[in-house]
Amino acid sequence: MIESGSLLQELEEAVSRGSAESRLRALWHATDLLIAGRYAEDEIWIFGEAIGRLADGIEVAARAQLSKQLVRTDNAPINIVQKLAFDDSIDVAGPMLQHSARLDAKTLVSNIRTKSQSHLLAISKRSSLPVVVTDELVTRGNREVVNSVATNDGARFSDFGFCI
Repeated sequence: MIESGSLLQELEEAVSRGSAESRLRALWHATDLLIAGRYAEDEIWIFGEAIGRLADGIEVAARAQLSKQLVRTDNAPINIVQKLAFDDSIDVAGPMLQHSARLDAKTLVSNIRTKSQSHLLAISKRSSLPVVVTDELVTRGNREVVNSVATNDGARFSDFGFCI
């Protein structure tokens, strides 16, 4: 069991007093612990708070690496998954948008409505696309996105989406 008060207090000290290098080391350590363990949802939330604080302000390459690591686990903190999925950099957002099972249809639709065509293309490559997501992709996507959806065996189409 994780002691939330002590972990968050130690984290606060590391964030406020630590160097960028020590914060990055702490980020990778926390991420490795999360991936390696089995935790309850409240413990995953604590990891999310810790990883979120440590990840604030890191460079794009480090955020992209974090995204690639967290997408491999089914217990990635949802707040971090969403933060990474909405990153402006497709190198960061792409792995989450294409592979994370922690993103629901409502979140994907919100992403489609606010992010770039590269983000839409990543979503179009998911192994499963519900009707509401497919409709949004074919409505807002460019030709490359629409072609990707059309060739995706996991895409489910409404009558509306099929006619576009």
